[in-house]
Amino acid sequence: MRRLRLSLGCIQPLVLSVCVFSSSLTAAVWPAEQAYAAVPKMDKIRVALFIDTGKYSVNTSFATLSSAKGLEFKLAGAQGAGKTAFALADKAAAAVSLDGYRISLWEGVDAAQAKAIADKLTAVNEDPVIFQQAGTVMMFQVQLGPYASKEAAAAAMAKVSAMPAVSGLLKGSTPAVHGPLHLNAGVYATEAEAAQQAAAIRAAGLEAEVAYMDAAAGAPAYAVLVASASDATELATAKQQLAAVLPGAAQQPVGTTASYVLKRAQLDASGGSNAAIPHFMVGGSSAKLTVSSGEAAEPVTVKERSERAYRGVLEVTQSNGKLAVINEVPFEQYVASVISSELNKDWPLEALKAQAVAARTYALKQGLKYQIAHASDSTVDQAYYGAGAEFPAALSAVQATAGEVLADKNGLISPLFYSNAGGKTAESTEVWGNKVDYLKSVPSPDDGAQKGKAVWYRIVLPNGNSGYIHSSYARDTGQKNAAGFPYYESTGTGVAVRPAPYVDNAANPAGFKVDIGDRFIVFGQEIESNAYSWIRGPFDGDKLREKINAVLAKPIAGALNQLEISKRGESGRVTEMKANGQVMKPANPDALRTVFNGLPSTRFEIEETGRYTILGADGTLRTQSSSSSPVTVAAGSEKPATAPSELYIMNGDSKAWVADNESRFVFRGTGFGHGLGMSQWGARGYAELGYDYKKILQTYYVGVSIIKE
Repeated sequence: MRRLRLSLGCIQPLVLSVCVFSSSLTAAVWPAEQAYAAVPKMDKIRVALFIDTGKYSVNTSFATLSSAKGLEFKLAGAQGAGKTAFALADKAAAAVSLDGYRISLWEGVDAAQAKAIADKLTAVNEDPVIFQQAGTVMMFQVQLGPYASKEAAAAAMAKVSAMPAVSGLLKGSTPAVHGPLHLNAGVYATEAEAAQQAAAIRAAGLEAEVAYMDAAAGAPAYAVLVASASDATELATAKQQLAAVLPGAAQQPVGTTASYVLKRAQLDASGGSNAAIPHFMVGGSSAKLTVSSGEAAEPVTVKERSERAYRGVLEVTQSNGKLAVINEVPFEQYVASVISSELNKDWPLEALKAQAVAARTYALKQGLKYQIAHASDSTVDQAYYGAGAEFPAALSAVQATAGEVLADKNGLISPLFYSNAGGKTAESTEVWGNKVDYLKSVPSPDDGAQKGKAVWYRIVLPNGNSGYIHSSYARDTGQKNAAGFPYYESTGTGVAVRPAPYVDNAANPAGFKVDIGDRFIVFGQEIESNAYSWIRGPFDGDKLREKINAVLAKPIAGALNQLEISKRGESGRVTEMKANGQVMKPANPDALRTVFNGLPSTRFEIEETGRYTILGADGTLRTQSSSSSPVTVAAGSEKPATAPSELYIMNGDSKAWVADNESRFVFRGTGFGHGLGMSQWGARGYAELGYDYKKILQTYYVGVSIIKE
């Protein structure tokens, strides 16, 4: 089953003093016709795949597009906007980027050398492009960019050129900054005519490419752009060179506000051959390039967005000086893809319908949240994975609820949703501290998320190493130790033993591994961490202290010895905590999740491995922590000895846990997400109990109505 993604987890607290779509409504009355009038209409929605607004940034230097039925490129807003500027055949790929300041790190005739440099740059998280240009010989350029200014490009060039992994490969080539300043050396009616003139200029030793331009006067046309100058001096030099080799050629500087699409050839560095694909660079501060398939119904794939395919049209433009790729798609198709991206095809139809109404309402409520887009494609808003995610039941849910949205007396609500409530949703003040009437704490049947999950054993090896192993890789030997705990042995080689019972090589890597026949004691077991119940940690106190100090009035100078839950809300979520006795003050209660390394929810308990209480022989109690003096133990007439650093303590119910002399903390909780509004797993649970989608929605959003556009 596809893992459900957390949605809306990063949005800010709701502010109810302003209602974007209900300025004409009053709080005292809510006639049905006024609510209806408050619902905005949207035929198409604009979804940001890549964008930089300053507050939200998902960036790429270029995007690689393809479609089974070919691609068509049009310059939006041009006098001939309906005309196809460039077209590609079926299954052909092309890259798109912005024309701007770039670094040319290396230039030469050796394609293999260019690829080697590109590979090194990729290994250090750069995004190189290998351009090729045919002249008297085929030349290759390894470039990075674009950058916002010549100065920014120069600084990046100095940094990258000095990298040990790269510098040795740049011998024989002098890095340089190229820019977006060009000369227009002639305008032609067809691309072929322009390409012929560009070839003649390249044969004379100058840089020249074909561009499609939005002419200020007359119809758009194909032009030959010469040079890529970074300043006026370089452009003047290029003008002199062009006049010397082609005295009759036109030499009109391209204005900075002119819209154009420059076509270059990019070497495909991923393959073994020296095949090239077109690379279209969009120039002009307000230029917009639209890209669609040769057939309207065929989606376009974006390689850099996890190879996802998108219906509708892709718009390539700039936002905040960086590349923006916007998918403009019919609104109801978007809603179907959101359902398919958020949920699973085998879920009950009524749960899918509930998600359709919530997703539609959320999208309409946003307006142009991202200036040139209504929503992002990420779970900052709601997951949108394009055409490839769609399944038939989602389309049925959209059709069955067409136009339906959630509203209260103020108009559209903000229908927050998330993966799992952990048994009970949050009251609004528990999460962000402010009151929202329709977000109340209600029961939620979420435990379906853990049905069928595997059991993990908590084990300890003879050398004292402990952790969790998947039960599929452990076999009971039938033997037990003196305390009655069973001996198991590994049934595999190189089996990972992890700090917590789930697989995540980044957040929960193997602490150690066991091989076939290795024996260990099993002293506990847990269901694999899931959206309903989970374990995180153990987290080292010294590493947590830095994050905790950021939300304390007085930073902790020494060790973090104690974490205490001092207040809980109506749903049981943590609303206040203390560290070494001090109250922590994050921006809001839900921000505690971030403080503790991204906990799934705030509905948790804390297990401190470094703190335990000892009942002495004389009846006195002693609290032991990492800062306490060592414990000594004695049995009968034996000489007292210092207790080991790691103790395995068993209670009267034969349950054991680990205590050590380090300050470490384990979090055990339920729920996945902020907990406000609709739990997706809870919606599934209610649907399986027989609720229809309207009852599900009105359970999670108290006192709202479902109205139709």
